[in-house]
Amino acid sequence: MVTYPQDWKTYSFKKFFKLIPNNTLSRDKLSAFGTVGNIHYGDVLINYRDILSDDDVIPRIREDIGYTANNFLQKNDVVLADTAEDETVGKVTQVGDVSIPLVGGLHTVVCRPNIATADGYLGCYMNSKYYHDQLMPYITGIKVSSVSKKSLNETEINIPADTKEQDAIVDVFRVMDRHTVNLTVLIEKKKGIRDGALEDLVNGKTRLDEFSGEWREHTIEDITQSVITGGTPSTAHSEYYGGNIPWLSSKEIHQKRITRPTTHITDLGLQNSSAKMAPSGSVLIALAGQGKTRGTAAYLISPMALNQSLAALITNEKCNPEFLFFLIESMYLSLRELSSGDGGRGGLNKKLIKGVTVKIPVDVTEQKAIAAVLIAMDDEIEALEAEREKIVQIREGAMDDLLTGRVRIVV
Repeated sequence: MVTYPQDWKTYSFKKFFKLIPNNTLSRDKLSAFGTVGNIHYGDVLINYRDILSDDDVIPRIREDIGYTANNFLQKNDVVLADTAEDETVGKVTQVGDVSIPLVGGLHTVVCRPNIATADGYLGCYMNSKYYHDQLMPYITGIKVSSVSKKSLNETEINIPADTKEQDAIVDVFRVMDRHTVNLTVLIEKKKGIRDGALEDLVNGKTRLDEFSGEWREHTIEDITQSVITGGTPSTAHSEYYGGNIPWLSSKEIHQKRITRPTTHITDLGLQNSSAKMAPSGSVLIALAGQGKTRGTAAYLISPMALNQSLAALITNEKCNPEFLFFLIESMYLSLRELSSGDGGRGGLNKKLIKGVTVKIPVDVTEQKAIAAVLIAMDDEIEALEAEREKIVQIREGAMDDLLTGRVRIVV
């Protein structure tokens, strides 16, 4: 139970908001106006997907189409998703400064404040867990969830009485949100540079300054001591699980540098299955898997047992394992095309992998240098992602404190 400060105001949803019926403009009526600029009538309806969008700009339509102002979104309106097939129900977006009215649409309800509030405050509050805790008992449905307008009117809004305090709270979130957005943009830029460097460096299109030696073609079999695959202990035997041996399935391949196993098995489980231990420094390839898994490469940081959907490449003296990891990563699409079987349902196997031809520097020192450059890029991206996650966590903590009045901002 949240206890709000005495100088905050508690309003019933019904008193605080006027609910604007959604989908007030039919597609038939909108279609009569065809295209406005480069926006087709069908693009101006707001649905629950727009609630989750990071875009600040919502599609707009001209206001001279002959309908009343109630049919359009206005500044500070809150658009709430009332029906969805996922966890979107109850999510909101708030309309900011707009020069042209906007049309409300499907699977949403438009809530218009009857009381003055600071720009953006309602969106912050209604997206908090405190308001969602009120909504949860009213959300119904299994495959398609919804909350009724009658139920919305049963909830309450708790806000600072002083709009200056509301504005100060929103400013805190805006600073963090801008930082998060800036980090996201920088991360995507760094990833683009890294992907370009990966393609150029592991294929010899770009050479590091101190190297000019020969590159030579080999099969994977030529540059590895062995290629091993594994297996899964029978789940019918509980004594095979819960031991000290880390065991890995293909779903962990997207870690890239694998430090976490899927589960742990016992010595008995290892001995009574096809599971095999792969040493640290192994280059892993997913042999099978739905979606994007098959053909994905990873680098094993510590020894783990493998299941049957993974192959471990253990390199010999001709090849640096970290270089091979990056090289295999760059070959993702070609490995998927190589997969045996029928189209997207095919799979890789040891024989196919051993026969793959690659071209690598003869000088292993050059291989190590290339790997070091790419590792440094990955480390930088990882540090930026960690910083972004830290800001997200700080924001969640700030929501707990500021939107309940536990921490006050002096204004």
